[in-house]
Amino acid sequence: MTGSAPDQAGPSLHQALLCRMDSKLLDNMPEDKLYNTQTILDLLRLEAMGGDRYVGQSHYMGSSTVFGGQVLGQALYAAMSTVEERKPHSMHALFLLPGNHALPIEYEVERVRDGGSFSTRRIVAWQEGRRIFVMSCSFQKPEQGLEHQRAVSLIGDPETLPSLLPIWKSLQTQATRPYEPVPVDFRSEYAGDTLSSQTGTKGRRIWVKAPLALPDDEQVHQALFTYVSDYRLLATSLLQHGLTVGDPRLQMASLDHSIWLHRPFRMDEWLLFETDSPNASGGRGLCQSFVYNLRGELVASIAQEGLIRLKQPR
Repeated sequence: MTGSAPDQAGPSLHQALLCRMDSKLLDNMPEDKLYNTQTILDLLRLEAMGGDRYVGQSHYMGSSTVFGGQVLGQALYAAMSTVEERKPHSMHALFLLPGNHALPIEYEVERVRDGGSFSTRRIVAWQEGRRIFVMSCSFQKPEQGLEHQRAVSLIGDPETLPSLLPIWKSLQTQATRPYEPVPVDFRSEYAGDTLSSQTGTKGRRIWVKAPLALPDDEQVHQALFTYVSDYRLLATSLLQHGLTVGDPRLQMASLDHSIWLHRPFRMDEWLLFETDSPNASGGRGLCQSFVYNLRGELVASIAQEGLIRLKQPR
């Protein structure tokens, strides 16, 4: 740990995440409180403690442990606060221990290297004196280069598809479990289970967008994207086996998570998440997601492996 370098890049991101959304837009928030966009933006903002140390709060979203996307987004915020004029392009994280959502999390950033074009950061998350999460993050100066991408066939117009959130809320109410708001809208061709896909299929395609206008700060969109990137990703590995989240026989936990950011994007514009699971074996499942904008440009790629155990033979 270098520890002594000043947090020079923090104020811009700090101020952007502090920006409240336009009051008229907030007035249009659905009365049934489907969204918690501003709450998550506030959550991603960390308090600087000096010496590249930060502390963030946690929140409850239906699980007894801290949501992995929260730690990912907060860790990226901490790393971005120590880098100037360079953008994150890859993150590689390991979930070590489950976090307690009733307690704050401390983040330590190590300035591993600042080269001519790239900067490397290592982030460790601590809670109750234990390491619960580690992440390496690479930043790059903007530059031009060769261009190609994985092709995609966009599905319909997301504006014409119904939101899945009322369906999710209805299903959770029927299951006597309270609905937990989310920071973005989800839309899909399927309106089946809470994963917006049909069991037995290999993957899912979901449109995602924040319901309100966000600040014109790229780092705000990157932090929120990182939070959302973990949303039900691991559950994709269940689809081919006719299983869904909530099955009492299942034990699931994220083990690692990687993100590659390819092109600029906005979280208040529609993004298509095309997700599948290429493998499950050894009590683990591997899932991957390719994310496209409305122009069909590949803006990000995500991969995650997680623990998937059946507590008793099927």
